[in-house]
Amino acid sequence: MFFYISGMGATFFNTEKKGFGLFLGNKVLRLLVPFVVAIFIFLIPRLYFGQQYEEFTRPDGKVEEDYWTFQQKTLPTIFSKLSWLWYLPALFIDCVLTYPLLAWSIRRAKKIPYNQRDDGNIILLQIALLCVWCYPCFYMDTSMNYGQRYLFPSVLTLSLVLFLFYVFQLLIYQEGGDKYAMWIKVIGPVGSICLNYWKDQAPNMPLHHVLMMINYDAIFFSQGVIDQLYFKAMMRQRNKMAKTVWAPLCIVVGILLYALSSPQ
Repeated sequence: MFFYISGMGATFFNTEKKGFGLFLGNKVLRLLVPFVVAIFIFLIPRLYFGQQYEEFTRPDGKVEEDYWTFQQKTLPTIFSKLSWLWYLPALFIDCVLTYPLLAWSIRRAKKIPYNQRDDGNIILLQIALLCVWCYPCFYMDTSMNYGQRYLFPSVLTLSLVLFLFYVFQLLIYQEGGDKYAMWIKVIGPVGSICLNYWKDQAPNMPLHHVLMMINYDAIFFSQGVIDQLYFKAMMRQRNKMAKTVWAPLCIVVGILLYALSSPQ
């Protein structure tokens, strides 16, 4: 829900007047800088004082009395002890990874005609960002070949989900295109269910689980973008569906989809 709401909030960024560079700089200041500051001001002191009662906080398995030595020993493995702070770098990655979809969606929601130069550049940027994202997923998570076995296929699944978001937006504003507004509503939940196929619950694999969750969260973030921009079209179609005999079945199917879409 946190990433879904963040996606909705991202739609207020003016991608037409401000480009990717300004968007990136904004997210660095709002997410990465607070993340780094929080590590040194909140996380490391919390780990230091937690040595007495939490074994995982102790570097080398024993209590370190000197604070600066503790900090020096803890920093190399700090990413396995982030707790909920991992949300900040994860949200930063998702914002950057889905920026092209955000720019594309804002253009389509404003009914700006497809332009080969501008929209083509958006698509190329999306492909480039997904290729860059493949690197940490494929090479950083090398334990037990999890990068190749699970994360790389999950990135391909994410790419397919984003592709469907792009395509369906071209259909919505055609004649009778409102029906596609509800189809685009279920792309995110179905995509999340598909990612469950690549989810592994192996213990002691914090990096793997964080990278996998970023792929899930990119879908939730994207769905938030779509739902915010196409809210009116979705409501029109929803009102039409509510008057049919299929309404109760649609409600049950919708609840089932959202229940299954949680990372398993």
